[in-house]
Formats: sequence, structure tokens, C-alpha cells
Amino acid sequence: MKYAALYEFTEHGMLAFQAAMIGQIPDEAVDLQDQTIARRLSGTASFTVGAWKTSKSMAEEIVAAMGARDVPELLANNGLWAWLAFVSRDELFPENKDGVRKLGEVHRWYPSNLNDWQKGQRHLIRMPVLLFSTLGDNADHLLCGSPSVPGELREQLTSQQDMFHQTFQGAARNLYYDEAQRGLRRGAGGKRGGSARRLAKVRQQLDVTWDLFAMSSAQLLSKLPPEFDRFRRNER
Repeated sequence: MKYAALYEFTEHGMLAFQAAMIGQIPDEAVDLQDQTIARRLSGTASFTVGAWKTSKSMAEEIVAAMGARDVPELLANNGLWAWLAFVSRDELFPENKDGVRKLGEVHRWYPSNLNDWQKGQRHLIRMPVLLFSTLGDNADHLLCGSPSVPGELREQLTSQQDMFHQTFQGAARNLYYDEAQRGLRRGAGGKRGGSARRLAKVRQQLDVTWDLFAMSSAQLLSKLPPEFDRFRRNER
């Protein structure tokens, strides 16, 4: 489905969106042509909902559609992220054979206050856009999966706001992203030594002694303990 621009739900639209998503009203009751439901965002470009294979491809499409608008400004626009979740619902929350959508935790689709980090980072559209617009290719390891399945790595490596830094995520990408396969390397998840879960813990330990943000990704990699050797490569 192609739209001429990006839109935001009005207050009335947000109520209708929520009611439709939880099955209180049919999807068709949310009339996207009704200006009391959705308003066009000036300065944005056309947007096409596609069969995105990865969260990165979805984020690229959305960032391109933002056109002349400032991405950080739009991150706080809950009406936009709700509209995007609704128009992308068949990609993110497809119906099962009984016509029911598996929505999961509410903040996967209903945008929370962006300042509430633990809830805000769960949104299946806003979080990939934030990661891509902030980190670019250094978010590849976080965005290489299906948009509907954020995955364990993203959960582990975005749980704290100070993880949103080129140094840390550049090191994580070096460890866990398989360039040839365009996916995660075997063993990146789980609890074994060198896993992303362990990297999140080791980061906290290193942060006590070192100013990690003053380092390059290569310098951070050099300070990781031997358990990460099975993933460690020359810095790209």
C-alpha cells in the first residue's frame, strides 16, 4: 500500500487505533481519509508499506519518507508511530487462520512516552528508526531480523540508553554481524561466554575503569576478555 506522505493520528484517531488493534472495532472503522482521524505531516514524502525482510529495510523506507522533517523531532510524535503501526499491521502482526493478530506486549504497537525508556524501546517501528537514524550501519546486528521479531540481541544491547553510541554498537557489530550472510553469527545469542548478554554485562564492568565513549570501537574490542575471542575480528 502506498501513501502520498506520512500521517499522524489525532487524539480521536489514537482512540480508534487502540480499539481496532485490540479487536473492539473492525479495522475498516479507522478511516484514514478522515481528517478527524489522521492528519498529513507536512514536509514528508511518499511511503510504501512493503514486505520488508529486515527491520533495517523498514527503517530505511520510513527515514526516506520523513523527507525534510527532522528525525529526532518526529521520534516524540506518538501519533505518527501509531499510524505507522496501524498501516503496517499486516507486516508486523499478521492475522492467524482465525483472523486474530498476535500483538504481544502493548508497547510493541502502542507508542509510549519516549522518555519511558523501558517501554519506549519495545516499539517495533520507532526503535528500528531510532537505531538506524542514530547508528547507520553500526546497527546492522540489531536490525538484520524480521520487523515482527526484534530478537534477543536487540533486547540485550539496547536495554540502557547509554548503549546508543557508535563505539559500543560498532564493537558489537564487529563481534556478531556476519557480513556475508547479512545476519547474526552463530552463538551471538544465549548465555555462553562472548555472547551479547555477556557483552552487556562486561560493558558495565569496563565503564567503571574506562571512558568507553572516548574510545574507538577497535580500542573497546581490545579490552574485552578472552571469552570474546571466538567472535573477535580485525576492526573493519
